[in-house]
Amino acid sequence: MYIPDDFDFIKLAAAGNENPGGGAARVAVLGFSTTQYYAAVLRGLGSVSGFSLTTYEPEYNTVHQVVLDGESQLYSFEADFVVFLTAVQALRNVLLSADVTERVEVADRELGELVSLVKRTARIPGVTVVVYEFVIPYERTWGNYSLRVDGSLPNVVRRVNDRLRELAVEMPNVYTIDTDHLASWKGKQRWFDERLWFYSKISCHPEALPRVAGAAVDIFRAVKGKSLKCVALDLDNVLWGGVIGDDGLRGIRLGDLGEGEAFVQFQLWLRELRARGIMLAVCSKNDEAKALEPFRKHRAMVLKEADISCFVANWVDKAENLRRIAERLNIGLDSIVFIDDSPFERNFVRELEPEVCVPEMPAAPADFVPYLESLNLFEAVQFSEEDRKRADFYRTNLLRRDAQAKFSSIEEYLASLKMEATFERFDDAHLPRITQLVQRTNQFNLTTVRHSAEELAQLADDPDYFPFYATLEDRFGDNGLIAVVIGKRDGDDLELFTWLMSCRVISRRMEEFVLDELVEAARAVGIDHLIGRYIPTDRNDLVAQHYQRLGFEKIGEDSGGQTTWRLSVEEHERSDAPIERKAFDLET
Repeated sequence: MYIPDDFDFIKLAAAGNENPGGGAARVAVLGFSTTQYYAAVLRGLGSVSGFSLTTYEPEYNTVHQVVLDGESQLYSFEADFVVFLTAVQALRNVLLSADVTERVEVADRELGELVSLVKRTARIPGVTVVVYEFVIPYERTWGNYSLRVDGSLPNVVRRVNDRLRELAVEMPNVYTIDTDHLASWKGKQRWFDERLWFYSKISCHPEALPRVAGAAVDIFRAVKGKSLKCVALDLDNVLWGGVIGDDGLRGIRLGDLGEGEAFVQFQLWLRELRARGIMLAVCSKNDEAKALEPFRKHRAMVLKEADISCFVANWVDKAENLRRIAERLNIGLDSIVFIDDSPFERNFVRELEPEVCVPEMPAAPADFVPYLESLNLFEAVQFSEEDRKRADFYRTNLLRRDAQAKFSSIEEYLASLKMEATFERFDDAHLPRITQLVQRTNQFNLTTVRHSAEELAQLADDPDYFPFYATLEDRFGDNGLIAVVIGKRDGDDLELFTWLMSCRVISRRMEEFVLDELVEAARAVGIDHLIGRYIPTDRNDLVAQHYQRLGFEKIGEDSGGQTTWRLSVEEHERSDAPIERKAFDLET
């Protein structure tokens, strides 16, 4: 998380105490250590990042009672997230009380209790659980030989952490935080403060709390679909040293010596981000031809022109160009990280576009990667093949838009795309991407009903439900899995409680194709009507007339603006949407 330099833990805690939260998420903090300072910093981070949090904290060391008592406030709080704030100090004392030969058994017993509590909490409807792993203790009675002793304190704690990670793999709504990474980055001499633990049961030095709480907020934001999607890069003194317009191709510093190697390292790091689905864009004050020259001709350039999803180089101000990038990629400004070496440009963008994340970059390029890594800007809660291809999806979308300008009508353009789509029932191979769409889609989403991966998997096996996904490809490439529709049979009706699509296929007539296929599936099992509902939110105005445009009849509207629609299966005629149905292929 990007925390402004002038916000230390005291200011964050004060901001958290002044702002009780309410809005973005409700968080229950269950601690095996003192939680009040952690919870205040958590709320403070939410406040300064525009992601307000409401917290519930039971009394110290009452985790077991709170979780096991079905009448406790934990169950009435209606939390979005439950945090298990662990403390290695508490575990350490239990382990050291046992003989070294019995320590693994004792650790397994303690771990079993924790796993049981996590599993019980994870079964609360709509809850995501975040568990802090244990910091590897600094005590090494055997010195370096500790690594070879099964019952040594560091090895036993590593064993516990490994099992917690396995639990997170088993349960899709459970995530762990690598607390040892946070402690190592801070330095364990500065992390541990035994006096604070003995007298106040605070598990780490307060200076570390912003990073500790920030790691949880990063997961909260990612689960809620607030993750960053694009890095917009200046070029001169960011991707290479020097100014390409003045120094020329041979004069810029980029390669395997000195400062040039630092820029290579930064480009390698950026390419790794792209490989996991983060888009790269260029936002540079430059002549475009000159700006492109290193991408096309410099032998040490790691990033190539094809790696950039949107390339904007001109003499327009950078705030305007960031708006242009967001529009062309069809993403929000709050999805962009802007990296620039110039303090003037950074402050200019912060003033004009405060939604954009603008890190205060260090002066030395050797510090770029360590600094950005310390911010953990790109937290991931899932990863699928769709994520790997996302940057390519957006780049090919720009090619489609450029091609559209050559046609006189939208119908002619759409026909030229030679679109093919699949429409299939949920399956395990596509469940990660289906879950992402359901959790993140806000604009083209008729009801914004969220489902966990576990719930979606159960729907796939229930004959009363009709859970379908759709993919789309065309002559420019694959768009991936871009639509989800879920219905439940109610007598002769099919009630649609989820219909959502990726915004990158808006105006492609994909919704008509989906309806045609949905009607065919309903007709095959004797359903007479499709019933659809639109629940208005502050972000889905785009689909307010969705059912009307598709020929549904409005049969109800309540005082909150929620509307109900009906379509006769028998009377529906297939549309002329220029999309061919593609045979199902598990590899797509």
